[in-house]
Amino acid sequence: MAMGGEMLGVMFVEGEFWKEQRRFSLHHFRNLGFGKRSHESVIHEEAKELIDEILDADGSVKLQGLLGISSINILWAVMGGVRFPRKDPQLMHLVDSLNKLFRAGDVSGGLVNAFPFLRHFVSENHRENIVQRGFDLVESFIQKSVNEHKAELDIANPRDFIDIYLTEIRNNSNNPNTSFTEKQLIAACTDVFSAGAETGSATVAFSVMLMCLFPEVMRKVQKEIDSVVGQNRFPSTTDRMNLPYVEATMAEIFRFRGAAPLTVPHKALRDTILQGHRIPGDTVVMNNLYSVQMDPEYWGDPENFRPERFINADGTFRKDERMIPFGKGRRLCLGEPLARMTSFLLFAALVQHLDFELDPAVPVTNTEGVAGFTLGPPEFRFLPNPRH
Repeated sequence: MAMGGEMLGVMFVEGEFWKEQRRFSLHHFRNLGFGKRSHESVIHEEAKELIDEILDADGSVKLQGLLGISSINILWAVMGGVRFPRKDPQLMHLVDSLNKLFRAGDVSGGLVNAFPFLRHFVSENHRENIVQRGFDLVESFIQKSVNEHKAELDIANPRDFIDIYLTEIRNNSNNPNTSFTEKQLIAACTDVFSAGAETGSATVAFSVMLMCLFPEVMRKVQKEIDSVVGQNRFPSTTDRMNLPYVEATMAEIFRFRGAAPLTVPHKALRDTILQGHRIPGDTVVMNNLYSVQMDPEYWGDPENFRPERFINADGTFRKDERMIPFGKGRRLCLGEPLARMTSFLLFAALVQHLDFELDPAVPVTNTEGVAGFTLGPPEFRFLPNPRH
């Protein structure tokens, strides 16, 4: 992201700066349990509270906001080491702002982004202003947390990613060329936090909507979970190899309604020839993931939601190299391990404990989703029926 005209963070930066920051972030995220079994208890705790809140609801449920709170708590456990109460007003405002930010955004940049002076002539509710307010709110949330971490920092006992990064800043305090600065910490956290929290909740919300629309798939998922896991504990990552239909359903959700139809834009660092096409240096390029995952020549019937396409003849899960919902190559999404783990565990826990039925008062007329920086689910509500 841009901070004071300087490009910082991990999503949009390039070259050696990007390599150093990505390597550092990935290494320490993994050590903190990012996408690993040690982080599973955090996700299970959120799943339990989410299910309880759904069952306590009076009438039909709008899922997106509730899932946003779960996503933030799961991600922030690694980054900031704190779990927020689900009814925390600051957290609820943050979730709402993130949702508005990603629905209002335009992955191509938009006219105001190309001509910044136009900001002075557009309304307060123009999408560019909604996006800017959203990023400002996330940035101030992270700045406040960084200030709290600095006041309590114990270098010998780092609690989370922010503590580890602040320690690295201190270790590099005498290096004038260091890439480890407080501004970079805030930018990196803003990148990971904004994108990770919103896309994670969007994927699980899409999964629930699709279970409402395809109850026969939901029944198959539930039958497999019942036979392998039962009802006395939540599904675990260690169950995945024994839950091929659940795995196939998640793969089909990522293919059919992936939260990122396009990857983050990057620049070609030099003149390049790609499949006969000349791409001049400094050209902005994006991967069109949607074109791969909805290619009729490969999938045959990509417009149909059909988890069976990922099941082998012997009933095992079938991996497919065309499944690239997190991008491809060295700029692959940094948060993929946690995103896959979170979406699988939350989806499996929800379907294990609930039957989903669309609220007929809020008909879903558009299953394509709502485009923005990412793809979000359409407005829908469901009736939560506990399974017995």
